Amino acid sequence: MSRAGDLAGGGAERWLSIHDELLRALAHAVSNRLATIAAAASVLEAGGVPDPRVLEAVRVDAERLEGLLQQLRQLPRRAEVALEPMLVTDALEGAKQLIAEHPLLRGRSIRTVMGGDVMPVRADPTAMVHATAVALLAAARLGEGAIDAQLETDGDVVRLTARCAAPATVADPLLPLDAMAIDWLLAESQGRAAVETDGCAFAVPTLPASRRR
Repeated sequence: MSRAGDLAGGGAERWLSIHDELLRALAHAVSNRLATIAAAASVLEAGGVPDPRVLEAVRVDAERLEGLLQQLRQLPRRAEVALEPMLVTDALEGAKQLIAEHPLLRGRSIRTVMGGDVMPVRADPTAMVHATAVALLAAARLGEGAIDAQLETDGDVVRLTARCAAPATVADPLLPLDAMAIDWLLAESQGRAAVETDGCAFAVPTLPASRRR
């Protein structure tokens, strides 16, 4: 296999590993919500006047289940790539939702840092969400504290950089694999990943630049 083929295979394998982590986290969250609803149903079956707190718990967990279902719908990749004009901020919001239940995000926040006016891009929206999720999880894995997601336009590209506020000093061997996964996910969108000392980044051509190409 060629070097390009090796990189594509490694990128796909890495994304599938992250995909499985996200699927397990979401399945665990769904199981917890269903258990709460089942317990509330048992209380209601006992008869009598329903406790308002039980009814509120059922309502809240039903809403959470709906949110989890929306997250699950973001996991599959499209069968056919469809490049569309889009904002990277939309991909960032989608990625935040997708990884919200991942163990690395427990008790941690993701801060959006805008570096001036950020131009739209032409990309596969699903792939952009997935690539952003990979970058955010890579930054989260590097240490503790909040995660900064910086967006900026740099010439003909829009760059997203995910950084950990308090990175560890030990090098992370998975970072190059994360970059390979992002390159694979964004191949059709002409995106390229870069490994940072405190996180992970990628750049995608702006909408005007993609039209020129």
